[in-house]
Amino acid sequence: MSDRIIELRLENRRLKEQVQNLENKVLSLVGAINIQTSGVFANTKHVLNDLILELLRQTEGRLNVVSPKIGKFYATELKNLATKGVEIFIITNDRGGMPGEHRLIYDEIKATNGIKVVNNPNVRYLLVFNATNAIYAGGSLDKDELERSILIATTVESKSKLKKINEIFSLMLPSFMR
Repeated sequence: MSDRIIELRLENRRLKEQVQNLENKVLSLVGAINIQTSGVFANTKHVLNDLILELLRQTEGRLNVVSPKIGKFYATELKNLATKGVEIFIITNDRGGMPGEHRLIYDEIKATNGIKVVNNPNVRYLLVFNATNAIYAGGSLDKDELERSILIATTVESKSKLKKINEIFSLMLPSFMR
């Protein structure tokens, strides 16, 4: 009888550990995806720009960007990041479909060492991500446009979701680059 009690206690302890591990996994997922408002309201005007700048500052190794066009402010930030050794991949619309000032910015970015630009005429959203974080929203990587628009900013930190985002990004690349 006492052997059975010891056996049950051991089983109980093992089950408690499994429950604790499961709780830890669930808790690690909570907060892995966050949705915020960004745009014209006084208290949310800079939310998306702040999130993007924080992601850029945290990036080491590789940064991926999907955006219909890129504004001057972020072009400068991306060039600075490239000079620090960060590999940057950008998927953006064709140069011919961009407004005049954005064509010049496109040319500057394309000529920068460390930045690879791929054209895809179907880009209609903003996605900026690295190995640990992703930010998804409507609009373009243009500071002024992001401040003037009411947008939903989605941030992702879940490893499984980041893997899926990376797969989607790869599908947007030409077949020889995948």
